[in-house]
Amino acid sequence: MLKSKKHIFFDLFEQQIANVHKGTHLFYEMIGNYQDLESKVKEIKSVEKEGDEIVRRIMNELNSTFITPLEREDIHQLAHTMDSMIDYIDGVADRMYLYQVRQPDPRVLAQANILVKCSAKLIELIRTLRKLDHQVVSKYAAEIKELEHESDSNYRKMVSDLLNAPNADPIEAIKLKEIYDKLEDCADFAEDVSNLVEGIVLKNA
Repeated sequence: MLKSKKHIFFDLFEQQIANVHKGTHLFYEMIGNYQDLESKVKEIKSVEKEGDEIVRRIMNELNSTFITPLEREDIHQLAHTMDSMIDYIDGVADRMYLYQVRQPDPRVLAQANILVKCSAKLIELIRTLRKLDHQVVSKYAAEIKELEHESDSNYRKMVSDLLNAPNADPIEAIKLKEIYDKLEDCADFAEDVSNLVEGIVLKNA
């Protein structure tokens, strides 16, 4: 039977972003203590699978709920954009293991730290959806945008160092460039989530 559920989507969004935050923490810990990669990659993979399960639950609720607290398209897009963050983190961790990357550049740890900070801010941002407080949303959105700019700068330095290194191994450079690109995409998705939430609040306030 179709029915109205006021809070279930907010509950699931908060579970989803908490799961993303857990994934960013695990990735940061993996880079900071770059040993026993196989088990650490498996741990991140389990978080990614939990993210997929939360998205499945959101979609099931969307299909079985007659009255939703937000527009259906917004719920769908927000769920999948948050899920993209953990998908990419999982993909980066997996590539680093499969590509047999040696001790990573210190800027990879800096990038991982930025992602931890982004996901922590996103936890606070997602909580604002219950009250649709635009002033609070704008504050967190501005902070996330600053972190994304920091990520951009760090990414450009990583790529510059990689491509300008003397006697660089071209195969190694190709592998690392792909990893750096995916890491930067993670930060872009964080800003995308922020922009979506800001748009949702503006529409519904």
